[in-house]
Amino acid sequence: MKIKNNFILISVLLFSLICFNSCASNRQLQDPEKIEEETEQSVPEDIEDSEEIEVHVENPVVETENVEETISLTPEEEEAIRWTGILKEAETMTPEQKKFYLLRRTRDYEVVGKDLDYKIMVNDETKEVIIQFEESDSDEDWKNNYLFFPWPLKLDNKIVWTTYGYAKVYKSAQDIPFNEFYKQIEAHPDYKVVIWGWSIGSAMAKITARHFEIRTKGQKKIDELTTWGDVKCWYNYFYSVKKRCVKIREYVTPNDLITWCIPICRRDVKNKVGDKYSIKKSFKSEYYHINYQDYDYSKYEEIDKVE
Repeated sequence: MKIKNNFILISVLLFSLICFNSCASNRQLQDPEKIEEETEQSVPEDIEDSEEIEVHVENPVVETENVEETISLTPEEEEAIRWTGILKEAETMTPEQKKFYLLRRTRDYEVVGKDLDYKIMVNDETKEVIIQFEESDSDEDWKNNYLFFPWPLKLDNKIVWTTYGYAKVYKSAQDIPFNEFYKQIEAHPDYKVVIWGWSIGSAMAKITARHFEIRTKGQKKIDELTTWGDVKCWYNYFYSVKKRCVKIREYVTPNDLITWCIPICRRDVKNKVGDKYSIKKSFKSEYYHINYQDYDYSKYEEIDKVE
């Protein structure tokens, strides 16, 4: 009987212990803050450290998500950051190198007609109205480069003779780039008139300069006409727009074979830069065509200082 009573007593104690643990578990689920306090008081230090590590692992996940939201940039902000880097890279360049480098890195061109890429800028700091034309950047551009037979182009009812390809591109724009450019010139009468172009853009730049001379009837000069990787575009051997320019530069480098194109046409001036011609280097003509920021322009920049 005594053994039976002891068995009953032990069973009651075990049942009470199970009930206690079950109640404690339910309390912990319902009141986590108290459980945390009790854990801090009762758990050994090495286990506390373990829990702290787990907390630190969770926090960076939240922070990373916040960071991703914070650094999400608009296209305009990304472009502003890109230009900050470009301007920093150009700080050590000479004026002529820098102008070409900024032209080359420009992306936000307007495109009209048969792939004529242009951009108009009003620089209030330097007091300049600038129009610039991009290089050959499509199959359409290259086709027009090769259509070099003579063709008449009407500019304000006056005929000039250029190549069929260049006439076709300029005419396709329906004078939109030129009229926008001229509108800004009229709005800023005391600003300099500046025209830049590269590759096929050099032809568009020179035709624009000729158009300006016709529109103004020669009463106002172009302050600067500068082209890089200059292509020949004139069939009229008895006229030169250089007489209407305060400064004119048509830069070519001997190993840029694109500037050799259309030998039966002419350019107004020829400003050589870079190394002498080399058969070996001419096989890398594209490299020399797109890196005009690397050439030495000092002799031309010295002349500019004197003038």
